[in-house]
Amino acid sequence: MTTVPKRRRQARRARHWHHHGAESAAFETVRDEILRLARPGPEDIAVDLRAGSDLLTAPLARTVRTVLAVDASQAPAGEVSLEEEDLHRATVLPISAEITAFAVPRQSVDLVVSNYVMHHLHNADKRAVVASARRWLRPGGRLVIGDMMFGRGLSSGDAQILQAKVRSLASKGPGGLWRIAKNLARYGLHIGGSHPAPPKFWITALEDAGFREVGHVQVVQEAGIVWGTA
Repeated sequence: MTTVPKRRRQARRARHWHHHGAESAAFETVRDEILRLARPGPEDIAVDLRAGSDLLTAPLARTVRTVLAVDASQAPAGEVSLEEEDLHRATVLPISAEITAFAVPRQSVDLVVSNYVMHHLHNADKRAVVASARRWLRPGGRLVIGDMMFGRGLSSGDAQILQAKVRSLASKGPGGLWRIAKNLARYGLHIGGSHPAPPKFWITALEDAGFREVGHVQVVQEAGIVWGTA
């Protein structure tokens, strides 16, 4: 069951992400690439898993028939499950729920997108969300996930991403240096709320869930996108 302290932490994350991410050109680049890969259509029913920033919900609402805007900032305890008739009531249907406790009927939606939230989940929960999305999607539907996509420095790609992040933070002066020290400590000790996974994990997770035409692209620094077709 979801606890109140957990919901408060997620609310703080959402506000932090909106302040530091939604106004960032890098996040807008990721958003634009997610939308391009999603290929939303005018008759689509779409699910946005992490709608608090409105980065994906707003442009999707201008294109598709219905957007289920799922956000955990004020999520209730327990599971939130929608019925088929709920999917046709409004252009944007806000849903207050944990993404791990959200469900729609099997093969009832055409598109599932997520931007920069999955790294807050442990890998088992990431896989569970991917498997759920596969069940929700109609044949030919699309899952597109944007997120931190790197491992713990064991590959040359990981090292390049981490070095670029360190240089970026160092350029911000003392505050940036403090963030480097704090993040490296959390990263090395496997503590804190971020659990990024490398592209190989995501590709395997989508393939294991039954997605086809699975692909990945690294967009900016640590931000990558993975996608697949149901």
